[in-house]
Amino acid sequence: MDLSRKIGIGVVSIIPAFVLGGLVWDWFGSWLAVLGAVVLVGIFSGSVISGKFSTQ
Repeated sequence: MDLSRKIGIGVVSIIPAFVLGGLVWDWFGSWLAVLGAVVLVGIFSGSVISGKFSTQ
């Protein structure tokens, strides 16, 4: 995977982090829970960028 595609995936994964963070904040009202949700999105997007979910 080329560098521009990896950067694009990283930028696009910011959107679910914001949405999920807002949803978790609405449910729990805790910054720790929001941090956990953002870390989970970061781990998932890092796995995608590193190629762990690649089909090739």
